[in-house]
Amino acid sequence: MADPARAAILLRELARGRPLAEAAETADFDLDQAEAELNEMAERLDHRAKKLRTENERAEKLTERAAKAISDPDQLIFAFDGGSRGNPGPAVGVGLALDDEGARLAERSRYFPEATNNFAEYQGLLAAIELAAALKVKRLRLRGDSELVVRQMKGEYKIKHPDLIKLSIEAHRALRRFQSWTIAFVPRDKNSEADRAANRILNERAPKKKKANPAPLTS
Repeated sequence: MADPARAAILLRELARGRPLAEAAETADFDLDQAEAELNEMAERLDHRAKKLRTENERAEKLTERAAKAISDPDQLIFAFDGGSRGNPGPAVGVGLALDDEGARLAERSRYFPEATNNFAEYQGLLAAIELAAALKVKRLRLRGDSELVVRQMKGEYKIKHPDLIKLSIEAHRALRRFQSWTIAFVPRDKNSEADRAANRILNERAPKKKKANPAPLTS
C-alpha cells in the first residue's frame, strides 16, 4: 500500500464526487497508481469481510451449542470488558456468558480499528447484552470492571461525552427486552475471563509491533 495519507486523500476526493483522474492528481498519484491502490484496498476490504463473516458464523455456532447445553440461562453471569491499545487505538469490546463457577460458555466481541477505552467498554457491555438475548435470558445479570460504565448505567455518574451518551441510550434500549436486569462493578482480578478474552482478540486482530533493534553505532 502507498502512503496511507495519500490513499486517504484519494478516497476523500472520490467521495466528494470528483473524477478518478482529478482525485488521483490531488493525491499525487498517476492514474495507473490510483487504480492499483483502489484495487488493493478493495481486496483488503473483501478479505476482512470474509474473515468477519467467518468469525460471526463461528460465534453463532458456539452460542447455539451453549444454548442447548444450558438448562437455565437466567443463572448465568454476563461479564464484559473492553480495551484500547493507544487510547485511541485498536480496540475491542467483549461479552462472556459464565456459569456459576466462572467458566466461559459463550462469547461475543466487537472490534474497532480505532476507538477509546471507554468506547470499547461500552461495546463490551453491548456485546454481553446481545449474547444474553441470543441465549434467551429473561433476568439478566451483568458485571464489569469499568466503574465508569457501571455507574453511568446506574445513573450515578453523569455522562458528558456525546459518543458515550449514544452508547448508554443504545444499551438501555437493548435492556428493555429483558424482564429485569442488574449491573455490578467488580475489580479487574474478578473479571479475568473477560479481560483475557479482550487481550486475546486484540493480539489476534492488532498484534503489538516489535520494537526495531537500534542501529549499531558507527565511528
